[in-house]
Amino acid sequence: MSALAGIFAFDPRDRINDKEFTELAHGIDRIGPDGGTEYLTQGLGMAYRAFHTTPESHCETQPLVRDGSILTWDGRLDNREEICTKLGRRIEEAPTDLELVFEAYQKWGTRCFPELTGDWALALWDQATHQLILARDYIGIRRLFYRVDHRSVVWCTAIEPLVLTSSWKLHLDIDYIAGCFYPRPPVEATPYREIRSVIPASFLAFQYGGGQRTVNYWSLNPHASIRYSKDSEYEAHFLNVFRKSVSLRLRADRTILAELSGGIDSSSIVCMADDIGSRCRRPVVETLSYYDTDEPSGDERPFFTLLEKRRSRTGHHVSISDFRRLTAAEALAPLPDELFVASPGCTQRSLCWDSTIAQIQIQTGARIILSGLGGDEVLGGVQNEAPELAEHLLAGRLTSLARSALHWSLAKRKTFYALLFNAFELIGASHRPEALIPGSVHPLDWVRLGSSTAHPALRTFARWPELDPLQLCMEAIRYSLAQQLTCTDPPLVGCTERRYPYLDRSLYVFLASIPRTQVLQAGCRRHLMRRALCGLVPDEVLFRKTKWFGTRGPAANLTGQQEALDNMFADKWVSDGVIVDTAILREHLAAVQHGALNEGLSIRSSIGVEQWLRTQMRRGILDLTSGD
Repeated sequence: MSALAGIFAFDPRDRINDKEFTELAHGIDRIGPDGGTEYLTQGLGMAYRAFHTTPESHCETQPLVRDGSILTWDGRLDNREEICTKLGRRIEEAPTDLELVFEAYQKWGTRCFPELTGDWALALWDQATHQLILARDYIGIRRLFYRVDHRSVVWCTAIEPLVLTSSWKLHLDIDYIAGCFYPRPPVEATPYREIRSVIPASFLAFQYGGGQRTVNYWSLNPHASIRYSKDSEYEAHFLNVFRKSVSLRLRADRTILAELSGGIDSSSIVCMADDIGSRCRRPVVETLSYYDTDEPSGDERPFFTLLEKRRSRTGHHVSISDFRRLTAAEALAPLPDELFVASPGCTQRSLCWDSTIAQIQIQTGARIILSGLGGDEVLGGVQNEAPELAEHLLAGRLTSLARSALHWSLAKRKTFYALLFNAFELIGASHRPEALIPGSVHPLDWVRLGSSTAHPALRTFARWPELDPLQLCMEAIRYSLAQQLTCTDPPLVGCTERRYPYLDRSLYVFLASIPRTQVLQAGCRRHLMRRALCGLVPDEVLFRKTKWFGTRGPAANLTGQQEALDNMFADKWVSDGVIVDTAILREHLAAVQHGALNEGLSIRSSIGVEQWLRTQMRRGILDLTSGD
C-alpha cells in the first residue's frame, strides 16, 4: 500500500507553503518506505511514497506528469487485460497499472472509475478542466482523507499528517466518538470534524474558487439477476469467481502471508491459493495463525494444523493468551510521546502486537497479508432471514412466505411477528436507508452519547429506491464494511498491504444477483459456499458449526491493572460529563473486574478515548469548545 499526499490552492495565484508541503510529504515516509518524489508548482503540490508489492509497481514513477495533468495512484488494478482491450492496446504494451489508469482517464474522464476493479485510491490534477479529483474503490479498501478550508484542500493516505500540519486547532467529531462505543462511525467521519474521508465508490472534484462536488460513480445494478436451472451451476459460478478473486490477490513480487484461523473463510482462501499454485506459478504462501487457550473454544490449533499437514508446511503461530500475559504491563499504558496516532484506542500493547506481526513479516519477507474479512457477511455466516421473507412478501407468494417463516422461526427461535417485522423494515429501507444501520441493542449507562443517526453519505451511497430486498441487504453490508475499512489504521510498526478476496467486486455482484436461498437457508449457514468448496477444503473445517469469538479477553485486560486505573482516575477525565459519566463508569468497571458484568470491551473503549483525548490536549491539537 503506497501513500499519497498533496495541497491544492483554490486561488491559482497562491503559492503553496513550502514548509507545510514538506512536512506533509515527510509525513507519509513511513507508509511508503521505498522512496518517492514530489511535484510542486504555483498552486499545487503532490507527493508520492512507494510501497512495492507487485512486479509492475517497481517500474512506476510517480507523480506521473503528462500534458500538464498529474496522477498519483495507490492501488492494484485487477482487470488490466480488460482495460487494455478497451483502450485498444496489448497487455505487454502497458507495463504498469499507473499508465493504464492514466490512459483510461484521458479517454473516458471520470467515467473510467466504474471500470477500474481492484483496491485503489487516486489523486489527479486535470489540466484541461482545472480540477483536482480524489477517488476511492467501490468499498474503500485503500484509504484517502482530506482537510478543507477557505484557501485550499489538503489530502493524504493517513490522517496523522493532516492533523500535524494543520495551522489551527481541530474540533472533536462527536458522531465518530459515538461510533467507538456503538456501531461504527459514519463512513466519511474521522475523529476530527475538519478532516473527512473520501466516500468509497465516489469521487470528489475541487475547482478554483473553492467549488466542490461529490459524485457516486458505482452502485449495484438493480436489474442484475442471475438465474440457473441447477444448483450445480451456481456452485460452478461461485467456484470460478472465487478462484479468480484469490488468483488476482496472489499477484505479488515476493512471499505472501495468509491469515489461517481455522475458520471457513481463511481456510478456504489458503486452500484455493494452494490449488492455484499447484496449477501455475505463484508466489509462496506462508500462513499466520492465532489461538487463545484462555477463551472457551479459543484453541484453533486442531483446525489450522489440519490444514498445515495437508499442505506440508508449518505456519507461524501466535498465542494470544501468552501474548496477553507477556504484555500485561502494557495493556493500558499510553503510547510513547514520540509516536502520534490520530485515532483512539492504541496502547503500548498495540505497539507490541504490531511488532510481533512485523517480525514474522521480516522472517518471511512478506509485505502482503491475505485476510478473510467479509466472508461472514457476504456468504451467509450471519443468519438474516429478512431478504428471503421480504421477497416472498413483495411477490405475493403467501404459501412460500408461510413455509419460509416457519423454517426460520424454528431455526432462530423467533416469533412469526418478529420475523415479519424485520422483513417489512427491510422493505421500508428502500426509502429510509437509515433503518439499515444497526442501533445499539444495549445502551451503555455511563456513555452520554447515543448511537449516531447522522450518516450524511448513506443516502447517496447506493441506489436504494431501485433495489430489491437482497440488494438492499448487500449494499448495507458494503456500507458496514466500508466503515470498518476506513477505521482500520495501518500498523504502528512496519508496513503491510492487506488484501481481501471476499471483498472482490465481481464476487460481491454475483452474490447480490442470485437467489438468497442459494447463499443461506434456515438452519444452514454458508449454504452455497459449503457445497461449492466440498473437496477443496477439509470437511472438518468446511462443516464445523461456528468459529470462536473471544469474550474473556477484554475483561482480562482490566484485571490486574488497578494501579494504572487508579492513576487514570486520580485526575479529572477530559471526557467526563461530555462523553462519559466517570462515577457510573467506575461502578461498572468494578462489576466487570468481579465478573458480574460482560462489558469489558466497552469499558476498554472508554479508557482508550480518554487516553487519546489527554494526548490530544497535551499536544494542543483539539479545541473542545463547540467550534460553531
